[in-house]
Order: sequence, then C-alpha cells, then structure tokens
Amino acid sequence: MKIKLLTTIIAGVLLVGCGGNDNSVDDGGKNTQTLQAFDPAIINMIVKYNCNDQTGALTSRTAHNGKITTEDKNITEDPSICSFTFTGDENTKDVTNGKSMDKVTYTVPKGLAQKGQLITASPLTTYLTKKLNGALFTVAAATEALEELGLDELVNSGSITDITALFSDTETVINALPKDSKDRGILMATTMVLSDTLTALPQDALITEIADVTTKITASVTTEYPFYPAVGTDTPTDEIIFLDVKETATNVQKDPEASVTLPPKVPAVPVPDETKPVPPPTGGTGGDDGQNPNG
Repeated sequence: MKIKLLTTIIAGVLLVGCGGNDNSVDDGGKNTQTLQAFDPAIINMIVKYNCNDQTGALTSRTAHNGKITTEDKNITEDPSICSFTFTGDENTKDVTNGKSMDKVTYTVPKGLAQKGQLITASPLTTYLTKKLNGALFTVAAATEALEELGLDELVNSGSITDITALFSDTETVINALPKDSKDRGILMATTMVLSDTLTALPQDALITEIADVTTKITASVTTEYPFYPAVGTDTPTDEIIFLDVKETATNVQKDPEASVTLPPKVPAVPVPDETKPVPPPTGGTGGDDGQNPNG
C-alpha cells in the first residue's frame, strides 16, 4: 500500500515541532554529541566521520549500550553537515544475542544528525544513505525507503508516527512498541535481515535488489517468527533467538524465484553488561570512554 506521503510528512513535522518522540541527549552542560550503533545495540563498532570533507575517527569504540559520546568540535558544532561510517570487526557483537557483527558497515547520511540529538547508525540509515547517493536526508526520501522495505503499513497503522525519529533514535521507537506486537516483530526482523543483506550483497548491488532480497526474506522470517526475536506464533515465548541470513540473502539474489530457506535459529547469548569496548586499532580524535552518561 502506498503511504499517504503528504499526510505523513505533515504529521512528522508537527510531532517534531511539538516535542514528539524527544530523543535529545542531556550532555550535562558540555558541548558533546552522542552516537549509537543499533540493530539492536552493538558493542565495539569503530566510528569515522566526514564533516564537509573534514574527516576523522573517534578514539573509542561503541560501548555496551551501542553508544559513544564525543566532544570533537567537527561534529558538535553542526552535526547536520556530517556523514558517519560505523564498521565492525571480529570484536564487534550485537549485545542482545551475541551475534557477530564482523564486516558489518553502517552509515548515516548528511542532514539526518541534529545538534543535541542522538545520532543512530543502523541498517535503516545505511539503506537510506545508499538510496540518497550523496544527497541530504529528507523525510520524503526516508518515507520512500520505508515503503520499499515493506514498512509502510507500520506508518499507515500509526505504529510509527515520527519517521525522522525512527532513523535517528531507532531504539526508542522500537522500545515504545509492545513486546507482544507483531509490528515490533516486523520492524526488528526487517532491520536484522537488511543488515545481513547489506553485508552479504556486493557493494555495487542495486538499491532495488537490496530491497527485494530484504522484503522476501523478512516475509519468511515473520511467517515463522511473527514476534522476532521471540519464538512463538500466536504469542511470544521466553525463547529469544537470532538468525544469520547472509547466505540466504546471497541465494535469493542469485535466484529471486526460488523459495526462501531460513537457516536454523540460534539461541541468544547476551554479551555481559560489564563488557567494555576494546581499544580501536588506530588512533582517532574526539572520542571519550565510549560511555553515554545517560545511556
């Protein structure tokens, strides 16, 4: 179903203007900016930035909550002019289930980040960056991206009321959905599949290919696990799993007409709370200890 684009854009603008889905970050009086790697929270991602061709890397990796706070003036003075790249290696994991995020890359397009607001790098922002192809973030482009990924029904149903917030503070938007909501399952399954698809497909894969592969695999995931990552068809159970569909994504790209075969489910083994990020492989500028004081 096509999204009622004009209505959605107006609603988003009104929500932002009225303080809806406030994702502001209290920096305790300091001029700082907090960023997060999320699908859900990811520890040990390396963060680089490009702010009007001023490039750099933060001195810490993302922490257990997926966040990192910086005082780098290149970012804090006007983050809207910055794009960001988060990369994973053998140390990088999804903290909720222990899934390796090695070779995962997330990007944030210019124009999305706003001063004093959380900046999230996720599969959704990465897909949008590819779609924009160098252009600045717009709500219209973000709305089209959601439609291409099969998430327009969540907008039309009112489960997602602020499109900008979904991209800039994904964690808060997901946490606002009930755990027994199939809409939550669809959103979490889509981001998981999209992450693996972006990692598995070649860098030059067409945006339409990425969307087609993602939506096809997601349909299979949500049929078997409508409350993903919880197991259960009628109601969610206490069994939490994860899937690795990178090989599935490659197979679907090669033969789009073939039936989707999902890999076996893997029990979630959360990364312990006390786990600290490891030092980055190279020096950077502007990072602190990786901890968000409000996280």
